[in-house]
Amino acid sequence: MGLFSSKKKKVNQAAKLTCSAKDAGSYKCLFLASYRKLAIDISWTESTVADDKMSESLHMTGLNRFPCIEDGDLTVCGTSAAMTYLNIKGNTPSIHPRKARVLAIQNYWIQVLTQNFEPLLNDISSNTDRIANVLDVLDKDLEVNKHIVGEFSLADIHWSAVFKMLEEQGQNSLFSDYANIGSWLTKMKSEIPAYEASVNKAAA
Repeated sequence: MGLFSSKKKKVNQAAKLTCSAKDAGSYKCLFLASYRKLAIDISWTESTVADDKMSESLHMTGLNRFPCIEDGDLTVCGTSAAMTYLNIKGNTPSIHPRKARVLAIQNYWIQVLTQNFEPLLNDISSNTDRIANVLDVLDKDLEVNKHIVGEFSLADIHWSAVFKMLEEQGQNSLFSDYANIGSWLTKMKSEIPAYEASVNKAAA
């Protein structure tokens, strides 16, 4: 290499996050990346009819195609894997409670969401009472806590993302009458930059 020759600089491309507007996990990953201020290129797409039929027959959602992260030679799909990656990637602190008690409560509320609440959204009209029962408990919890577990945690990311998805689907009426949930969501909108963006804006 000559004295005045230059080495070609390696261009670091931003990671890519592919989301689906019908997938709660996509909103969760979007919110997590936004909160941690990660440089991520966001794109929104839809699953095909064939994918939807296959998913139904296998009792899977989108065949775990969404959300999907591409970062260099790494491609990883599915909510759990993608969120784990996004929570560790970068230089900003990851969201991880230091106290065992807080961690346990965080995981409890995430479990309530994924196992007891989200499945009800597949048939909202038939599950309005059960949905209300879950929201009653959450609203009561938020009566004494500014965040779901008392401090900001992944539980806030998970739950607020699902409410955002419902908003995008015009289902605000499911939770609009809950005062404490409403106050908490107002707080989330100020703490999670991506909350106020529509799906189209997030994709820009």
